[in-house]
Amino acid sequence: MQTIVDELIARLVDRLRYSPAVEMDANYVHTNDKGEVLPSRRANPPLELNDVDYVETQLGFQLPEIVRRISLEVADGGFGPNWGISRLKHPAKHPFGPPHEVEMSVESWHRLHHDPKECGDWLADFPDRFIRYCDVGCNITLCVDCMSPAGLLFMDDPMAKVVKPMNETVEQWLTRWLDEVPWPETMYS
Repeated sequence: MQTIVDELIARLVDRLRYSPAVEMDANYVHTNDKGEVLPSRRANPPLELNDVDYVETQLGFQLPEIVRRISLEVADGGFGPNWGISRLKHPAKHPFGPPHEVEMSVESWHRLHHDPKECGDWLADFPDRFIRYCDVGCNITLCVDCMSPAGLLFMDDPMAKVVKPMNETVEQWLTRWLDEVPWPETMYS
């Protein structure tokens, strides 16, 4: 018997076959430093189970099942609403550098910014266990409360100093995205 989550996973896999990986890729043209147009980005390949287990060990807590399944069955980030879901596992041989210099993964953000001694009290409004999951833009991020089995979302807007519950789960958020964002009229290669 197929569950709602199984249906969502199947829809996400199907969507990635026929459309740009990241919603913003459909709205913006990417160019290199010479001004040459670059092709739409593609989602990162799914992770192996041992990779997800490794990331959870690095985080010190388990991820909600929906986040695990998306990373194992759909892609390790690089797709989805806004600027896309962040990859869980930091790419091998890439530095854990400042966020403005390297693409941040869940693992790298946690490693660089989740130390209370380094961060001071600005994490006080956050759940005890969370991950930064999707860049919305303008330094705003959707985060997943990993203490919630359903993966409740909240928004971090550091410029406004606001941590705001979204009253939506990862499943609801992605289902709404699939229902609302139109597919391109032609298939991407």
